[in-house]
Amino acid sequence: MKKLFYYFGLANIFIIIIAASSFIAAAQENKLDNQLLIHNAERFIIAQLNTSNSAQLEVEGMPIDERIGIPVCTQDIEYTVSPEALFQSNVTVKAQCPASNWYMYLMVRVTEIQPVVIVNNALSPGTLLTRENLQVINMDKKRLRTTTFADIENVLGARVKRRLLSGRPVEPEDLCFVCKGDNVVISAESQYMQVKTNGMALEDGNIGETIRVKNSRSNKNLLAQIVNIHEVKVNL
Repeated sequence: MKKLFYYFGLANIFIIIIAASSFIAAAQENKLDNQLLIHNAERFIIAQLNTSNSAQLEVEGMPIDERIGIPVCTQDIEYTVSPEALFQSNVTVKAQCPASNWYMYLMVRVTEIQPVVIVNNALSPGTLLTRENLQVINMDKKRLRTTTFADIENVLGARVKRRLLSGRPVEPEDLCFVCKGDNVVISAESQYMQVKTNGMALEDGNIGETIRVKNSRSNKNLLAQIVNIHEVKVNL
């Protein structure tokens, strides 16, 4: 009799082990289904945004509660989203099975990133910007409040006008390619001639901006456009 109970006990343990294994396998299979659902929702959102900047979008589907079982769908799952939702950071996507008419809502986080030039270390006013104290990183566009630079080449040779903390994005207002008091070369051009003379900058400015300069020879103040570091141009 004791042997009979012993065998019954072993049989029950064996059944429990099989049931547990089946439950774990089902849970793992369901988890894979969850991941596939999330992945397809991410691809759907990328396709909906359909911009040339898609390579600069980070799309991440939020995890689905593992306790939620996804019913079998004999057709391809359809994904829909409202046009208004596409302008949000957290996009709600509806996943629906046409065959059985079940549906669920997924959350997909969309982050638009862009390259931004930042300083590697704290810089004091007057510091010349070089490759050694700059780098480019990707940043969430929504974190940027003003105009920034995407390429180090655009700021090389400029000087900072205020103290910049390490990791801070470089902004046009922080710089001057020609700074007040700098000696500059003034070029005057016309269709038939070009004249160059020396002068002094009376204002700070960046390339493309117009500032006041003083002609050292005539002592006259002129409006000139900055074309390069220490170089400005006036039109005759």
